[in-house]
Amino acid sequence: MSRAVCPGLERTASGYMCMYAQRPINPFQWYCFGDYFECPIYVQYMKTKGVQAKAETKPSQTVQPLQQQAQQQTQQIATTMQVTAVTTRVEVTGDTEDELIRSSESIISRFEGSAKTLNDKWKDYENSVQSTRQSWEVEKARLRRYMVILERIRDKYTEDLKEVELRRSMGLINDDAYNKLRDSIQKKLDKISDKLKELNARYQEVESTINQHYKRLLMTTVTPEVSKLKLSLAKLEEMYRDGKISKEVYEKLKAEIEG
Repeated sequence: MSRAVCPGLERTASGYMCMYAQRPINPFQWYCFGDYFECPIYVQYMKTKGVQAKAETKPSQTVQPLQQQAQQQTQQIATTMQVTAVTTRVEVTGDTEDELIRSSESIISRFEGSAKTLNDKWKDYENSVQSTRQSWEVEKARLRRYMVILERIRDKYTEDLKEVELRRSMGLINDDAYNKLRDSIQKKLDKISDKLKELNARYQEVESTINQHYKRLLMTTVTPEVSKLKLSLAKLEEMYRDGKISKEVYEKLKAEIEG
């Protein structure tokens, strides 16, 4: 049994073309094979031809049918956008089958590559998070020692200022010497205080960011430890909803588990 093909369908070097709509079209996702007489483009084209033939004698009769046809066309297009399928009520030739197979393989192949890329990126992300966190834990200890030393230097400058004040009050140095010493020490104190404030802020930002990524990694990694923590959180949520624990206890335990 041969298939019925829309007379407006033409195959070009670049694909299929609907001569009624004057645009490229995928016949396997439309009505071109078998059901072309139900195609809104075909129906509109045929009705348009009929309207033009009667336009001189009964122009007023064409308004309402065209409005109804436009509504039907909109409904049919919406339906075909939701469900794309080749009709099973007619037989297709080997060419049609080959085209469907090629189209299907093309879609699968494209997303197979995308899926593999996502897997590779996720593995890279996991490795990057683990490596960064391990390096950070090592360097963080050394960083904290440096910052402790800087804090001691800052405290020493504070003590030096007190000593200068004491010497002046005891008459051990004159005003000129006092002013010079005080200004020199104050500049050093301001510099190291500002730098410590900046370093602490940057330290907290790095610590928070790395911890966020590590927590995200833990939540997507299936391990006995993570499963146990998730179960504990679920039980905690249930107890709080049932009013068995207070909000303060709930927030405290939740923070401990998440930490």
